[in-house]
Amino acid sequence: MDYVKRVLRTLLCGLVLEQRTINDVCGSQLSLVTLKTEDPEYAVLSVQRLLGDPNPSIDLQNRGRRSGKASLSSLPVEIFLTIVRYVLQDADRDHNAGYYGQVTKLCLVSKRWAETIHGAPELWTNVNLPGSQELLENVIARSGGLDLDIRGYVLSLSKAEMIGSWAHRWRLLDIMPYDEDIMNRLLANPAPRLKKLLLEGLGSWVPPESVFEGTAPKLEVVRLVGCRLPWTSPVLSDLKKLALCRIEDPPDMNALLDILATSQRLTSLEIVLTQIPISPSSRRIELPNLRLFILDYLHHEVMTQILRSIATPLSAKCVFQTALGDEEIIPLEDQLAVVSERLVALAQSVRDSSSTLTLQMGHEESDSLGLSVEEVHQAVLTYNTGARHLGPLSITVISPRKRHIDVLSHLARKIRPYTKSSPPKLRLVDLNRTSPEDKNANLLCALYRTFPNARQITLIDTTYPAMIDALQRLFPQPSPNKSPLFPCLTILTVKRRSHADWAVWLLGHRRRTDKRGVTPLPSQLRMRLEDGSVDAEALQALKQLVPGALSLGNVQIYWTAL
Repeated sequence: MDYVKRVLRTLLCGLVLEQRTINDVCGSQLSLVTLKTEDPEYAVLSVQRLLGDPNPSIDLQNRGRRSGKASLSSLPVEIFLTIVRYVLQDADRDHNAGYYGQVTKLCLVSKRWAETIHGAPELWTNVNLPGSQELLENVIARSGGLDLDIRGYVLSLSKAEMIGSWAHRWRLLDIMPYDEDIMNRLLANPAPRLKKLLLEGLGSWVPPESVFEGTAPKLEVVRLVGCRLPWTSPVLSDLKKLALCRIEDPPDMNALLDILATSQRLTSLEIVLTQIPISPSSRRIELPNLRLFILDYLHHEVMTQILRSIATPLSAKCVFQTALGDEEIIPLEDQLAVVSERLVALAQSVRDSSSTLTLQMGHEESDSLGLSVEEVHQAVLTYNTGARHLGPLSITVISPRKRHIDVLSHLARKIRPYTKSSPPKLRLVDLNRTSPEDKNANLLCALYRTFPNARQITLIDTTYPAMIDALQRLFPQPSPNKSPLFPCLTILTVKRRSHADWAVWLLGHRRRTDKRGVTPLPSQLRMRLEDGSVDAEALQALKQLVPGALSLGNVQIYWTAL
């Protein structure tokens, strides 16, 4: 696809059009086509060959005898439409003003452009709601018999009747109905071509026993947000993607497993804020083709039964998010046991091989879920083995910030037995002093006890106080009574908006008590700064501390005016 884009860009830059007409009508969207090149015909030929045209319209041997100029108007229709589709691919398909607004502008360029675009059904399969009656009629008339993509709000029963009459042509149905009558009407007819169904809203809607009259044989993708379907419906089978989000009346565990058992092609499963009713069961369903598995904001009991009931390949990317409950009722270890199993399995698969462990402490999400401020603090651990055949794992635990160190260190200890000779690379993200204040770099201390031989550490977006806490422990002032954390550290990477403050502090921290120079950092250490900025004074300070072993990546250097 990138190659196609490069060739089309070359073609667009090589075509000579009337600059004023195009710019006036289409604005900046087609500004590239006003440029010239020395060889426009070769660009046209490149696209023709790319499209597999066995009889290209340009003869390279004789092209020097011709005009040397090409225009979109002289192109074959197939190439012209390829360019139009390329221009429209970034238009907002969720709004008529975006997609069809751009189509209208292109039609205004010339009569031939309008005729060609009006006669191309594939450009008229996008139906955005609500839309004017005239626009919808034009879209349907010009789309021929091609499959339709329906998106948007359905606000009236009459509009639902119109959309329902096209059910035999639906390919995508992505809607938010206004009321229950509209929903019932939309799902009443068979949908033999429907591949993707996305429904949102109407949590109180009680679906009929049958939707689409039980006929949607091509349905592969189902995403339900705040609404349900009849969970025993035959349309919920042989799926490739399934997402259940914010559903108040979800399927029970057996019904969910029935759906999964008939969907062995499933590649993506997402369950968010949907508390599946659990029941004693020994069933276990295998999903051998799963590539993405997301479980978010689920109760401990629900998360446990789902993970114990579904077998997924280690190649799948897993994202698990759970809330820490009352530890007096369920100990921390028991609450994290089920999500830890995946972590252990991955570590076992790459025993003593290179891996990366990312930890984020005290991260706070926006309060979009109606939770209290204390509830939305997240401790996040991400484990990436680096092996292509193994997917990454992300575990998020919503808990009071004072428990984050215990949560993260507990999870990190699960992989320690499998990383003794090759400790993971440690990435610490967005650290700041937590409550109680992390004055002694407690997370680093916990990680040091777990991975004392760690050789690579990255500090990302760390607050200044937390940065100083970390540096004091990593590089204490030389003293017989003080030992640094991670004595085997060979690479320290710091990624921040500004590097000046901590760099100057570190120089003062390492200055000898007799004020005769500084004590360099360990000779084996290499330091790398990424992103942000650093002033010349701070850069010079770091060069004194790590001579010959300092590198910069995308860092802006600035000098203070005298």
